[in-house]
Amino acid sequence: MIQVALCPSEIRRISATNLSEVTAVVFDVLRATSSILTGLASGVEAIIPVRTVEEARARKLKEPDLLLAGERGGLPPEGFDLGNSPEEFEKLTGRRVVMTTTNGTAAIESMRTASKVLIGALLNIDALADYLFTHPPKRLLLVCAGTGEEFSLEDAVAAGALVARLSDDQRLSDSAIITRSLYEQVGDDLNEWLRQTQNGKHLRKIGKDADITWCARLSIFDLVCQLQGEKVICSTK
Repeated sequence: MIQVALCPSEIRRISATNLSEVTAVVFDVLRATSSILTGLASGVEAIIPVRTVEEARARKLKEPDLLLAGERGGLPPEGFDLGNSPEEFEKLTGRRVVMTTTNGTAAIESMRTASKVLIGALLNIDALADYLFTHPPKRLLLVCAGTGEEFSLEDAVAAGALVARLSDDQRLSDSAIITRSLYEQVGDDLNEWLRQTQNGKHLRKIGKDADITWCARLSIFDLVCQLQGEKVICSTK
């Protein structure tokens, strides 16, 4: 069965259940998972996701070589080395990063007890589909990180893009069918749709329009990334 957690309350509910046979794919298209993938594709050694700004700063104190990355309200917290724009992560080759964002890193952390946690975005949809075909999970959960406590259209569209590539109608939950339908409605106009989402409008307001264009690209990375222990690294396909 392919299931989709469509918002943070669903993530919390599911995270309290037994996830030992679950492969979870976490989507925070605008922008956390897109930035993580961009960084790892560009040679970042590892990214350590944490829930809070305080956790990130405490980790930095223990390991001064770590870079602090993330956002609150779309902008980097005071004293952070970088924010949550994918293009910033292109320039960090060889570095290790501790990262906290409003929804994305919290969603990753919520799935820690899953058998496997993969990082999803539009940027690596085909690579994810290929990986899941060759490593079929017992249970597949697509996790849409959301915006605050709300549903995020861009995460659902990305989840739907993956469902469309894995489609087996006998194994689709209602939520999986919904996300696939959303993706099919969007078609090739991903950039314009992302610009009109709640997150997209906010990013445009704070001058991050280029991030939307970056995150709207489909399958530019042949890359699968996985949470191993406390860090996200590239996985062997």
